[in-house]
Amino acid sequence: MNILRMGETTHEESFHALRPNGHDCYLLLLVETPALFETEEGWQKVDPGTAVLYLPRQRHHYRADGQPYTDCWMYLESSTPLMFEGFPFGKPLPLKESGRFFALFHMILDEFFSSRRTREGVLGALATALTEMLAAEADMQGELFPPFLALREAVFRSPAAEWSVKEQAKKLGVSSGYFHVLYKRYFHTTFLSDVVAARVQLAEELLLSTEQSVERIAERCGYGCCEHFIRQFKKCTSTTPHRFRRERGK
Repeated sequence: MNILRMGETTHEESFHALRPNGHDCYLLLLVETPALFETEEGWQKVDPGTAVLYLPRQRHHYRADGQPYTDCWMYLESSTPLMFEGFPFGKPLPLKESGRFFALFHMILDEFFSSRRTREGVLGALATALTEMLAAEADMQGELFPPFLALREAVFRSPAAEWSVKEQAKKLGVSSGYFHVLYKRYFHTTFLSDVVAARVQLAEELLLSTEQSVERIAERCGYGCCEHFIRQFKKCTSTTPHRFRRERGK
């Protein structure tokens, strides 16, 4: 990924941008004032704190909405696709925590016009972080995020259930590989890691609130093999179930 140009500009209230063939690179806009953007559905009012990412040679059409228009803008080129399949290119994307995006943009802007020895490496890392934040924002507003979130909540409610990636991917209508990609993108961990974390969390509660044996607790947490349970518990907590109960139950 390479940043070609970037800046922050305020235009007069008569501002109107129409580029039928777009640019030869990606264009990212972070909108700071009310504006109007034309999409496939027609003209759309856009609030401050909205992002729009255009593909190379994608049509641009937007204008001020009765007052001066300000945005942060960045021209990007990339030898690989910048976003995942299905990203809403050319459509306004409201940002839930827009302050984080603007703060990061200004960090990149400062680095872009610097002459520091580490400039190129820092720019690459910061630009990657910005596009990953944008991808995550789009994912969480997409149609698959709610069912994935419901699945994660179900895992922590019922950790002892037989959780299978293949089965859950089938229920959600995606391949097992894409299931892994989306789960990691949404929650920054893997599905199986969450299953283990939920089971260990339940085990900790049972160890402290009951006098049941470790073997019985392993069963209640979904483990058919007590030795496997002990290994995973120790990996997550750096102690054994017996020691955990003895030390925390005082």
